[in-house]
Amino acid sequence: MEKFFGKSLLLLLLISLWGCKETPQKTGTLMDFVPENASVILKITNWEGLQADIENNSLLSKFDKTIPYLFLSKQAPLLKYLHPDSQSLLCVNTLNDSLSAYTFIARQTSNLFHPDSIQDKIVETLKIDDHTFQRITLGEKIAFTTIVDSVFVTSSSQQILMNILKGRTEREATFKKVFELPTSGELTAILRGNKIFLTDSSGVDFTSWTAVDVSIAPESFKATGITLATDTIPQLLNIFDGQVPQQNDLADLVPIDALGAMSFTFDDAEQLQSQLRTFRGETEAVKTTGIFGSISEVGTIDTKGETALFIKSIDAALTSDALARFVTTENSFREIEIKSFSEPELFQKTFYPLINAQKANYVFQLDNFFVFTESEVSAQGLIASYQNATTLKNTSYFKKTAQDLSSSSSLLIFKMQGDFSESLSGFFNLNFQKSSKGISLKEFPLAALQFSVDRNFAHVTLSCREEGSAEIKNVASTVLEKFNVNLENPVLGIPQIIGDNGNVVVQDVGNKLYYLSENGKTLWSKNLGSPILGKIEEVDIYGKGNKQMAFATKNALYVLDRNGKDANQFPLKFKDEITQPLSVFDYDNNRKYRFMVVQGKDVLLYDKDGKTVKGFAFTKAKSNIVQSPEHIRIGKKDYIVIPEENGTLNILSRVGKPRISVAKKFHFSEIPISVEDNTFVVISAENTKERISEDGKVTSQNLKVGASYWFAINRNTKATLDNNLLRIDGKLVELPVGLYSRPHLFDIHNKTYITITEIQERKVYVFDSNADPLNGFPIYGTSEASLGKNETKNGIRLSVKGDSKGVIVYDID
Repeated sequence: MEKFFGKSLLLLLLISLWGCKETPQKTGTLMDFVPENASVILKITNWEGLQADIENNSLLSKFDKTIPYLFLSKQAPLLKYLHPDSQSLLCVNTLNDSLSAYTFIARQTSNLFHPDSIQDKIVETLKIDDHTFQRITLGEKIAFTTIVDSVFVTSSSQQILMNILKGRTEREATFKKVFELPTSGELTAILRGNKIFLTDSSGVDFTSWTAVDVSIAPESFKATGITLATDTIPQLLNIFDGQVPQQNDLADLVPIDALGAMSFTFDDAEQLQSQLRTFRGETEAVKTTGIFGSISEVGTIDTKGETALFIKSIDAALTSDALARFVTTENSFREIEIKSFSEPELFQKTFYPLINAQKANYVFQLDNFFVFTESEVSAQGLIASYQNATTLKNTSYFKKTAQDLSSSSSLLIFKMQGDFSESLSGFFNLNFQKSSKGISLKEFPLAALQFSVDRNFAHVTLSCREEGSAEIKNVASTVLEKFNVNLENPVLGIPQIIGDNGNVVVQDVGNKLYYLSENGKTLWSKNLGSPILGKIEEVDIYGKGNKQMAFATKNALYVLDRNGKDANQFPLKFKDEITQPLSVFDYDNNRKYRFMVVQGKDVLLYDKDGKTVKGFAFTKAKSNIVQSPEHIRIGKKDYIVIPEENGTLNILSRVGKPRISVAKKFHFSEIPISVEDNTFVVISAENTKERISEDGKVTSQNLKVGASYWFAINRNTKATLDNNLLRIDGKLVELPVGLYSRPHLFDIHNKTYITITEIQERKVYVFDSNADPLNGFPIYGTSEASLGKNETKNGIRLSVKGDSKGVIVYDID
């Protein structure tokens, strides 16, 4: 495609010099003067408008410092002297790899060309073989002109002009048929001998002639029309004869960082394979193992490292059964089995020249897709992008391009990352100049070329659009999988983001604690002997900004520094079992920490040095404590709330003395005691909302919600979940029906974010405080998620469990 656009500019160079003669009395048609073997014929309705469109097109302007464009600019003074009143033709003949000749054809009118206004020209009249024409020289440029039957013709090649005068013009019947097709718009391109470059640099003959209406807008380039193949020579389009185009779904699979992709569809696999064998000149059938009988789409995905193959099944169970005897389970990734495939050359043998890959070593299934890769690493990357929805389908620029395309086609080609290579440009039979190699076209993230067979021809569509940097980043690319690592044993609990650099701390079922760097490297590990209760709290007991991690297991209170070393007098060991997660209080934000440990009914309080805090009055409850004690501040008053199994809610002062007396007994749920509108809030096991004022008065509200209801509040933001109904500060988000984890609130960069995970579908959602989902979500994850800062200034990092042993970390832009 890059060749096509570069050459489109070069087409304009044909306007070297024009000459004219007196208008003859006879008249002819413009088609009668098209030179033999012209590779491109442009039918132009508005010549001056076309020049302006090309000048303003953002894609073509990328070539403003290349040799073709500079050569054009030197000829620019001549363009204003050309004023055809009606349709004109611009023809290109390729003489050799580096030289092309150009012919312009238009009805002669008094306004067409005024050479008298051009200075420093040399005009000569030549006569050869009874044919008279003019040679006009301006500097180093020469053009040959004549008028025949009221038609003005000029060419940069004397030989081509002589051939036209001798009647050696394009007379092929298929060309005439294509030329006379009705057109719309101001520009139609008629293209000869189209090639497709899918498997090798030489390309393969695809069709004989193509006619497309071209639309050039400042930020887009679109062409639509038809293409014809002949039966006299093998042409690839003919393999789709008798096939009904099926829906193309390759955009569902293609990662956004891929270089390109291609797919072809069919409704009769045996017929397609037979016609491919005929195209290749083969007589012996290739055994296909029965795999392709239940599929409708086959394609390739080009990544930076290799080419992956895929098939889309209309019955995944049948396809899986057909594959069964050729596969062996090797590994799994994100609960997807990756299997070895014993017929790596099958696709090349069956579908060449559409497919030439010979290393389909591994296969895995994603819904109705079966994907084949050369390596397990490539398989993991494709699985991750599919599960994270970081695929082409989810980008804004694909959604725009898809509006130009049919949902079903015979052949669909995507070129991405501004890589408009021969796969597209070859079809237009145009050569891209070497001087333009290396031009950055990143503003054009996607070009699509589509063919839909209809009887003895095919509809063709080309679409390419410019996008700004924000659009190119698109919905999906705002979330990047930073790393995915496996522990020695299955993950225990939730991987947790720690600190401002986005490090991760996680424990496995062997009770080993891992501290992972921002890039996923294990900095240290530590055997704890038992699971961590609840989450890890961050503290700064030395007051130097180097935070430590505080947490409890069933028999110890730990404070670890970032090197995994014990701080001060920690750990504190306990004979009796700790029954609730550690509570950490910092009443005045002055790092005078209090660590509260619960052992059944007993309460133990320690300072940052691990010493017992004397004078704390509440040391023992009347029944077992059912939640970790919470520190709550209302106004300028501090409260410690401790709920008991017998229904008592203790609301204490800093020193452990009763501060508010609550007469009512509660059936506490797992939802922590919180504060809302300056009242304490208890969500009971019966899903009643109990509000307790500072004078101890209780008001009850029946919430009328489901058994899975959850309530979470963080200062000014509140989130509730009732089945699949998530409300954030009263704004409703209706999630897909499923099984959801509890919503969690995180304050990061002075903003509040809410995370929630659909456990069965393994999808992690993140919302802001306005109940808007963050771009790129949901993503893959199998547990509740943790949010924190990453190493960038305003970045967010998310950690979540992947496979049973896997930890996945994402960066959110």
